[in-house]
Amino acid sequence: MFSKDPARELKDQLASLKVPCIAKVIGVSKLKKNFKQYKDKRQLLSDYDLFLSDIRVYKMLPELLGKEFYAKKRYPCPLKLHGLTGENALQKQLNQAAKATYFMLGNGPNYSLRVGRTSQEAGSVAENVEQVLPFALAYATVHDDIKFSNIQSISLKVGVSPELPIFN
Repeated sequence: MFSKDPARELKDQLASLKVPCIAKVIGVSKLKKNFKQYKDKRQLLSDYDLFLSDIRVYKMLPELLGKEFYAKKRYPCPLKLHGLTGENALQKQLNQAAKATYFMLGNGPNYSLRVGRTSQEAGSVAENVEQVLPFALAYATVHDDIKFSNIQSISLKVGVSPELPIFN
């Protein structure tokens, strides 16, 4: 998670909450200092599966993280971490963000969306596909002038495996 300085405040808050998805909190000044070189940024990218960011520093991240993050479409998810009210509001928001999937429209004709993990049961992945697909299709058709009749296929893929078509 990338946070506004001083990062110690957020670290202290997270220590008292039940948020298993947060492995490390990096402040902007530490990001600038410790991840200057290209190899350090690549190592950071390979060390973690998901990146979250405080909305207050989100606009600074493309310059700080470099093109490698954005070329591999590993965008940090922006979250409002300040001014939350209610008991355990921060904990709920962070856990929800860790369980969510992110869909970014690209410029090409193909889009990909993560709907599960290999450690999940097949039924659980199938439920995820059923829940996510209507939202992804609706989002793509509204924002990219795609008509439902223009969608040629929908497939499932794991890593470098061949695609398994579920709609053709």
